[in-house]
Amino acid sequence: MAKIYKIKLEDKAAFLNHLDKAGIPADSFNINDNKFEGYFEFTTDNPVTDKLVKDILRQSPKIDRVKEAIRKLVREELGRS
Repeated sequence: MAKIYKIKLEDKAAFLNHLDKAGIPADSFNINDNKFEGYFEFTTDNPVTDKLVKDILRQSPKIDRVKEAIRKLVREELGRS
């Protein structure tokens, strides 16, 4: 089963660099840009790659997944009320 990660477009270079260092091949079949929404999708159907991507995202707090970015915005807005 394929796993899709949505990551902020501005973090694409950092994410790809981490993938490269981990020895994970990433090509145009795995990556789909959504420039209008400001994110890209990385798709994997390999459980080993999925675990490595989760580790990369956990260890790299500056790489924001879209869900996490939305949660931060909501927390900030609720904090202002």
